[in-house]
Amino acid sequence: MNPKQQREVEILTRMEAGALDVSTGAELLGVTPRQVRRLRARFRQEGFGAVIHGNVGRGPANRTDPALVERILAVAGPEGKYHDLNVCHLQEQLGEPGEKISIGRSTLDRLLKQAGLRQRAGTSAPVHRRRRERRPAEGMLLQIDGSPFDWLEGRGPKASLVGAIDDATGKIVFLVFRPTEDQVGYLLLLRTVALSHGLPMSIYHDRHTILRSPKQPTLEEELAGQTPMSQIQRVMAELGIESIPAHSPQAKGRIERLWGTLQDRLTKELRLAGITTLEGANAFLPGFTLRYNARFAKAPEDPNSAWAPLPAELDLAYYFAVRESRKVRSDHCISFSGRLLQLLPDAKGPSLVDESVTVHVVPEGDIYLYHDGRPVAYRRVLASDPVPLGPRREMVRQPRPVDPKAAARRQGWLFARG
Repeated sequence: MNPKQQREVEILTRMEAGALDVSTGAELLGVTPRQVRRLRARFRQEGFGAVIHGNVGRGPANRTDPALVERILAVAGPEGKYHDLNVCHLQEQLGEPGEKISIGRSTLDRLLKQAGLRQRAGTSAPVHRRRRERRPAEGMLLQIDGSPFDWLEGRGPKASLVGAIDDATGKIVFLVFRPTEDQVGYLLLLRTVALSHGLPMSIYHDRHTILRSPKQPTLEEELAGQTPMSQIQRVMAELGIESIPAHSPQAKGRIERLWGTLQDRLTKELRLAGITTLEGANAFLPGFTLRYNARFAKAPEDPNSAWAPLPAELDLAYYFAVRESRKVRSDHCISFSGRLLQLLPDAKGPSLVDESVTVHVVPEGDIYLYHDGRPVAYRRVLASDPVPLGPRREMVRQPRPVDPKAAARRQGWLFARG
């Protein structure tokens, strides 16, 4: 018997000898008088065995099957396919149809720590920051960013994941892999979100030059009340979306934490799926996003959505595109990116010679021309086409002015020869 059981035997023995009454015995044992009477009755019948619990030597009824534990440790061990998954992610993967293992998170955590396969995460010194409450309604604020990372873990090219998360719900509303964090990725983000959800009220982002122009306004711009804008800035301004630049990564902590989660979860699910290309990774994202939102998204405080519906007649190529300006030549052609574009005649429109047209390049690379917001038809001039010529001009030879001194010298020379 252990010391606690020996003490209980001593107290019960004294009670049987009359040295202690029931109340005193209950106080010493830390139980009720009713329980003391039961213990004394058992002690009279069983002796010292009355103080030993009936479950001593028995296995717990809720003990995890050793065969199941061995199977879990095999896939979660150093050589297992889930060797670097965190406990929550591992629990979800074990519950998938391929494994069909149902186990509680706390039980799984205890088993892994007992086997030495997981360690308690270290904590750093806390930094005092002011908490910002979530926006109450979905669509009031989006946080957008790009995360360059070795998402395919060396099986394919490195890439940047461009994404957006709703501040009110924590729901992922867009993800796409791009070779680098570029304008095309953010244009795809804005266009896809606008078509699938609507226009958000505001967007929170960092101070990347793609999202915020670093240029200082010229004197003419200051007098006109204009500020330099990047292409993405211009799109947001024209669509009425408020652009909010963050002063630190912690200010947009919701999407920064998302990158930490995805760099842990998404990379491992891409590995388990055997994906080695960016095309395959982008095809994998929709299903992953649905599972993530079902697992982590929260209900908004205000059920009324703040998304602004996109007008049905909106010209997507006009807004969601990179723009550049070109001057029309006398042959009604413009040069853009090494290509010659011939503007087609418009019977109802004026001549555009010496006028400026804007070239709009959509994310897919297609080119659209506009003049004062009106689309302009064109065709590409191929190398095999004849060189376009402008209107022919008549050349008029002007008489050369006469120099009097030269004329006098010439006249004197003629007289001398005569």
